[in-house]
Formats: sequence, C-alpha cells, structure tokens
Amino acid sequence: MKRLYTQKTKQKIYYKMPAIEKVTPPTTELYEEIPNFLDQKYFDHLYAIINQGKSQFYWNFQEEVAYKGDVSPDSKDAFYFIHPVFNELGPQSGFHKELQPLYEQLGVRALLRTRVIMYVNQGRFMVHSPHIDYNYPHSAALLYMNTCNGYTLLADEHVNIQASQNVIDSKDHKSPTSLEFKREDNDQLPFQDQNKSMSVANKMTIHDGSRPHCSTTTTDQKKRILIAINYF
Repeated sequence: MKRLYTQKTKQKIYYKMPAIEKVTPPTTELYEEIPNFLDQKYFDHLYAIINQGKSQFYWNFQEEVAYKGDVSPDSKDAFYFIHPVFNELGPQSGFHKELQPLYEQLGVRALLRTRVIMYVNQGRFMVHSPHIDYNYPHSAALLYMNTCNGYTLLADEHVNIQASQNVIDSKDHKSPTSLEFKREDNDQLPFQDQNKSMSVANKMTIHDGSRPHCSTTTTDQKKRILIAINYF
C-alpha cells in the first residue's frame, strides 16, 4: 500500500498501486511513447506537489537551455527553470522519495539524474538548440506533466553520433551545435524527419539520451512542465 498526503490537509490517503504490466506502445526505432503511464491518483499527487506554489518546491533559473556557450540565433532569449531532484552527488530534493514508484515502474537499475523542468510561455514559439544529455547510451525518460503545444524533437535515425561525440564536454553537459550533428546518409542536419513527441499530460516518452534532441517552449499554456530522468 502506498501512503500519500493531500497538500491542503495533510490527510493520509491510502491506495494500492496498480500492478505494473509490460506495455507494448506505439514505437519507432528511436523512441517509445506510453500514454497514461502512471495511475491517475499518483500522477495527480505529483502534479499537486510541483504546482503547489510554496517555497518547499523551488525553481532554479537557468540562463542557457541546450548547452553552455550556445550561440544560436535564439540563444540570447532562451531560458528555463529546473528543480534538481537527483544528480551525481545523490538526492537533491525531498521530491526524490515521491518518485520511487515512478522509478520502479520504469525499471531503473542505476539513476544518473532526475530534474523537473519548466519552460514558460515567452510570447513566441521557440525550438531550442539540439543537445544530448550524456555522451554514452542510456535511457532518458520524459514524463509530461501538462498538455500544451510544446514537444520534444528527436533526431533522425541516421545521425552520426560517434563523430559528434568528439566535441562533447560531458562534465559540463556541453553538446555540439546543430551544424556539428550530421546524418550519415546525406550529410544533412539531423531533424529532417520531424520526430515530435508532443507534450500530453501523463504521457511517457523514452529515448536514448545520447542522441540529439531539442526542447521547446509553449504558446497555448502559461508553462510546459516535465520530469526528466536519465538512467540505466
């Protein structure tokens, strides 16, 4: 039995987590999308914590979105907010404990990093520069917390990842610019196929975090929020 608390009354609520089943979602070779990933009560609980508007759930302002030193045309206007949950130093937030059922459902064996990410409506739609999370194959899970017109753009199948990794500083999570990512089959930029995973509440997208991908803002909601987990 899982014990949860309401945010207003702190009243204990008990409910049984549903059995974790193997899901075969619509998928490509590059990523998979699983709608309604979490039990709705658990999802609503996480959403309430993130959106409570209290100091216990703080946000850190990040001046650069894709990587340090980004000089793309939109980089001067790009920013976002993160709530660090887990990194190489260990847990960074009490929210880490709340995510244990989520880690279990994902089958996490070793956790690299967990963050809650928020992009705000900046009055125009922005697709941020391509980046990678780490320069070695691993799973990157994105749980979308609200529905909006934002999305994650994922690189085409034939992107030459190994050549691009030569210019990556993994310590600073620095990634090449889009001009340094090339397709192997035609030497073009890596997002011709427009593989978009749209932001839909409680949808999980899982992909290889060592492959290039882009985040976006939103223009039809005040914010775009997701939980990002890198793991083995």
